[in-house]
Amino acid sequence: MTSASSADQRLLSDAHIKVRHSKVHGNGVFAARKIPAGARIIEYQGKRISEKQAEKRFGQDPDNPHHTFFFSLESGKLIDGGDDGNDARWINHSCEPNCEAQEEKGRVYISALRDIMRGEELNYDYGLVIDEKMSKALKKAYACRCGSEACRGTMLAVKKKKKKKAAKKADSARNRKAEGKGKAKAKDKPKSRDKKEKKKTDKKTDKKTDKQAA
Repeated sequence: MTSASSADQRLLSDAHIKVRHSKVHGNGVFAARKIPAGARIIEYQGKRISEKQAEKRFGQDPDNPHHTFFFSLESGKLIDGGDDGNDARWINHSCEPNCEAQEEKGRVYISALRDIMRGEELNYDYGLVIDEKMSKALKKAYACRCGSEACRGTMLAVKKKKKKKAAKKADSARNRKAEGKGKAKAKDKPKSRDKKEKKKTDKKTDKKTDKQAA
């Protein structure tokens, strides 16, 4: 989630979106007309609750205990879109989204990352953060069905540690290449010195021969 830059950006009218069945999951929100890139589409509304209240509300649906409409705020509170929420709660997740969530002064807005054509489903990256060790069961519980080429298979956020490890591997690979280049240069230098030494010895032998001839 990013912070919104323009405080006076107006929301689009409700006529721009429509809720209907989604092939991804349950209900979805679709563009009823073209939505331009950068447009602020809808606010994510619902009751503000604390983490303790969220813990009590979590898993109330026995058929789908991991499904909630919670949206975490920077303040530590959450918005429960399932309690006095609006159509924003039906926007599905995607690993390759056309929208993003922006927080501004404790309010969350869904904005378009690019032009969205009429009939296209709206989506954003949920980036869910769970205080549990990553496991196959957890990934399955929060499985992603977006079907995009960039799909990571889960709605859970990518952990930063993995990115750091990948960066370290890339750095070490670059260092190895640099070391290899340095070694090659070091090998070349003695060869050039050998040639000079040969020339000197050749000159010396030539002088000696000249003296002997004399």
